[in-house]
Formats: sequence, C-alpha cells, structure tokens
Amino acid sequence: MAKRPAPSAKPLSFRGTPRRLSLSNPELAGHECGEIVLPEELAAHGESSVIALPVRNSRLNGPSLKLRLDHATPAGKYQAQLRLSGKSVPVTLEIAPAPRLSVFPESANFAGKAGGESELDMTVVNKGNVAIELPERSIVGLFDDEGLEAAFAETYRQDTDDPVQLAGHWLRKLRDGYGGLLKLRIGSGSGSLPPDAERTIVVSAHLPENLKRGHSYHGIWEIGPVNYRVAVAVQR
Repeated sequence: MAKRPAPSAKPLSFRGTPRRLSLSNPELAGHECGEIVLPEELAAHGESSVIALPVRNSRLNGPSLKLRLDHATPAGKYQAQLRLSGKSVPVTLEIAPAPRLSVFPESANFAGKAGGESELDMTVVNKGNVAIELPERSIVGLFDDEGLEAAFAETYRQDTDDPVQLAGHWLRKLRDGYGGLLKLRIGSGSGSLPPDAERTIVVSAHLPENLKRGHSYHGIWEIGPVNYRVAVAVQR
C-alpha cells in the first residue's frame, strides 16, 4: 500500500497590533535568533526588509519572537518567510486594527451666550493603522461644572431623614445641572482621516438656549477612539 504523504505543517503566525506582534511556538526551541523576511507590501513599514529577531524564553509562553513594525502598518493578513538556522519557514502576519487619534488642544473650550455660536480650530493626527471618520455633525450632552456639588449641598439642607425623599431631591437637583445638547459641526475638514495623516479642522458650536449665565459646563465628545473633553463658558 502506498504511503500517504504527511500533512503540511500549519504556518507559524505573528499576531497583534503593528507595534506588538508576537509569535510563540515550541518549534523555536533551540534557536537563538531568527530573521523575518517581510513581503513587498510591508517592506516600507519595517526598519528593513529583513529583520533579525532574538528568540526569547519565558515560563508562561515558552520560546517566542517579537516584531515591531511602523504604527501605520495596514491591518490585514500577510504571508512572509522566517529564517531559522538557515532554513526558510513560512509564517503569517496577522495585524490587528489599532485605531489611535491625537487631538490638539487637549480640550475644546467654547465661550458665548446661551443660544449663540462659538468656533475654534483643532488639529487631529491619525497615529493608528486604520482610517478614522470625522463626522460633519455631532452632539454632546452638557452638565454644569457645579451641578454635582450643588445637588449634594441642597440635599444636606433638607429637613428630613427619609432616604426616599432625600434621594428624590438629590436626583431632581442633579437634573437641574443638565445643560442640554451642544450641537457641533465640522465646517472644514470632516470626512475620512487616513493613517499617518494630520488635519486642521474648524469646529463650530451652537450653545443650548437653557444654559445659565455665568456658569461653566462640560461634556464628552466621542471622536473615533477618543473621548474628548468639551468645555463651555457661558457669558453673562
């Protein structure tokens, strides 16, 4: 009877985000180092097309290799070659999406009268490996900076020990600190921001009508992977 051929070995796989790719496998045992030969589409994202990688050993993962590529290396699955002791072994690079956005200034500070308009410039930098959408329009819920403290202070003054009444009063006063929805619009620069791209955007805000004069409010604007602080100072 003819002997069946042995099944081909499954390719070894590096997995992770571009800066934290790792491969752990018993086949690395006995080797001091290896060389990863990047495919043509990834060559520009490494320090060179061939990168030497020392074999590391740990009690938890056993022998492993670590690979760092440029932060903007596109997510996806790539085929490459790993050289071990002069032998070439096929490997797969499974690069995960790593969205990352930097925003300047550190917070968006608007100022104006209730019901009025305010505008500012922001700079956004895509430091990840996937495109990030900058929506033309967004809304942000606002809350009085002193709302929480005021709610506690008013509750302490109540002439009752009934926990139900105290909790109800605290919640009512807490709701008084809600300032409504701040409407934001990116007038210039909205749309898709590709990896490694930088853009200056102009953001205009329509302040809610019910904001209290002389008060300051805050909220969180979700821009891609970032929870960005928004502050509003209401003029008297």
